Amino acid sequence: MKKAVFCCTCLLLLTGCWDRTELKDLGIVMGVAVDKDPDTGEFIVSTQMLRPGAISTQMPSTEKPVEKVVTSGKTIFEAIRKSNLEFDRKGFYAHTKVIVIGENLAKEGLLPVLDFFQRGKEIRGYVFVCIAKNAQAGEILGIETGGIQNIPAVRIRDMIEDTRFQLKGAKINLLNFYKESIGSGIEPVVGVLKLEKDKFSKKHIKMSGGAVFNKDQLVGYLNEHQTIGYRWCKSEVESGAVSIPSPVNGNLYESVEVKNANTSIKPTVKGKEISFTINVEGEGSITEQEVMTSLEDNTKKLEHMKKTEEKMKKQIEKDIKLAIEKAQKEFHSDIFGFGRALNKEEPKVWNEVKKDWNDRFAEVPYTVNVHFKINSTGLMRGPFQAKN
Repeated sequence: MKKAVFCCTCLLLLTGCWDRTELKDLGIVMGVAVDKDPDTGEFIVSTQMLRPGAISTQMPSTEKPVEKVVTSGKTIFEAIRKSNLEFDRKGFYAHTKVIVIGENLAKEGLLPVLDFFQRGKEIRGYVFVCIAKNAQAGEILGIETGGIQNIPAVRIRDMIEDTRFQLKGAKINLLNFYKESIGSGIEPVVGVLKLEKDKFSKKHIKMSGGAVFNKDQLVGYLNEHQTIGYRWCKSEVESGAVSIPSPVNGNLYESVEVKNANTSIKPTVKGKEISFTINVEGEGSITEQEVMTSLEDNTKKLEHMKKTEEKMKKQIEKDIKLAIEKAQKEFHSDIFGFGRALNKEEPKVWNEVKKDWNDRFAEVPYTVNVHFKINSTGLMRGPFQAKN
């Protein structure tokens, strides 16, 4: 009798996953683009769904690897739910790589746009957020050329991640955008995607510069040199190649690969005056030089390294000042975290000035100190030369 009761109880309790969704019913979303219809005011959502059969290695297919579904609605959620009327799978967002936002929509404010993605349980906080400059976000997400990777959203994700090897593009994920736009003492800079045409008039995507925000509203862009300065100041330099005029011949160039870098921002308060000191420490190696100058003995090699270090110092200082000048004079947006550094060192002073900090930031004085060391020329005896 006891065994019978136990078995009946198990049958009642072990009912399985009643609300599960079968894998075959899911549409894996790789990327999302959001624009706004200027006539109706509705959101236009472009969803990039994966076709698993088209990327199978066992049974290669000529089908496109993704399907782009475009819907509209008064809210992002309404537009996304409409995709079920046009596509035979329910969107699954746990594998989303990138969210691309249209330029005009970003100027209105991103927090209402990103609310659905941040609130949902599927979207991860590390999903990259980008701005489509001078183009519709949906068009950016739909470009299928310009790389070996055949899934556009994955290709964009890879381009963003590769900014650790070059300094001319910015990047930010969903979680950090929220932290910087909602927090105080720092404003976010978002990655920028542009459409360009090659010599055959084929469109491709380029990642270039940074989109500057004041809170959650887009206020303008940093060009590539300003973005380099921003990343030096923000201590976001992991690696990268820097071209500088040769110490031997200013009409020719050398390339320096940055191996290590760190930046600190130190506030100084004297009475009512607030100033900042930006200290940059970096090191790298010479990877290329156009000047055919022999560096056979150690003395010449050391002199050349010292001159290159001085050139690097001046270039880094120049790029940082370009970025700060742009942020101060044009955007009035503290994208470097000066206010955050002040709050950390002088919390009482910060509480007095935080209400109008971006206006004060526009006038705050600063000093840039750079120390860069060349560890290697990358050459044993200088460049090879042809004999007469």
